[in-house]
Amino acid sequence: MDLPASVPDIVTVAEARELGIGRRRLQGARAERHLHGLYSPERRARDEAELHLSLLRATTAAGADVASHGSAALVWGFPGARVPEELHLLSVAGDRRSRVRGTTGRRGLVLPSEVVRVGGIAVTTPGRTWLDLARAAGERRLVLWADWLFNPVWGGQWDRLPLSTPERLRDLLAAHRGKPGIRRARLALDRARVGSDSPQETSLRLALVDAGLPEPAVNQWIVHPLTGERLHRGDLTYQDLRIDLEYDGEHHSGPLQVQRDIERAERLQSVDWMELRFSARHARDDWAPAVRKTRAALLARGWTPGSPA
Repeated sequence: MDLPASVPDIVTVAEARELGIGRRRLQGARAERHLHGLYSPERRARDEAELHLSLLRATTAAGADVASHGSAALVWGFPGARVPEELHLLSVAGDRRSRVRGTTGRRGLVLPSEVVRVGGIAVTTPGRTWLDLARAAGERRLVLWADWLFNPVWGGQWDRLPLSTPERLRDLLAAHRGKPGIRRARLALDRARVGSDSPQETSLRLALVDAGLPEPAVNQWIVHPLTGERLHRGDLTYQDLRIDLEYDGEHHSGPLQVQRDIERAERLQSVDWMELRFSARHARDDWAPAVRKTRAALLARGWTPGSPA
């Protein structure tokens, strides 16, 4: 027996009863049981991420648990976040694990200021989510996420404010001394920068530094040396050596963008700036092609290995 179309994607026994569906009928119907007391109509077309979010909405409704770690990363849309196999929950009480059966319960102190409600889901704040993920994530991944938290434009989201700031993350680290992953989080925060427009820009910057090259500046203006006119805000720049590094994503293939890129290159060339352009093919082998290309440009401009640019 199929459940009526009026039944939402996730329904509790109590909610089903309000719809005139008793426990026996619910358990005998074509319904999937996900967690204790949570059901959904079987075979209803739905996105895996949407199902996960619906389950979070139901399990955090009472306020005893909040979405955390991988589940919180999914709620906020962290770059590269995947749908966890189980719900990740933190107990608000802090002294016990979540008691929701079928979930991955975590134990840890959650301050009231570190919990918000988004789309009906009680979830750790973006900064607290970042810190919770530090125990298992690599340093570069943490830097990438921090850059994303600081910058609202990733993914074209010009209409949102930054989800965090360096100052807020430093305060968060100070409030959680001794927490697992705290040392890695500190190292990552030291390497994070405000202004990066994409994960590729962050990844390229980190790869260059880890290869022993000087760190380029992030999204600084290139100005005309005589008039002071702003010519272009470079993705990554070596200002003193007049080298501009540009990462070209898929949107750079359109005819209008191609023309803009040509005009930009001409403006920079007119004031003796060297432009280096990168694409996905330069990201192979931990950006090895990009490192070689950048090192050659630095040397051509008079850089001495081991010295700042």
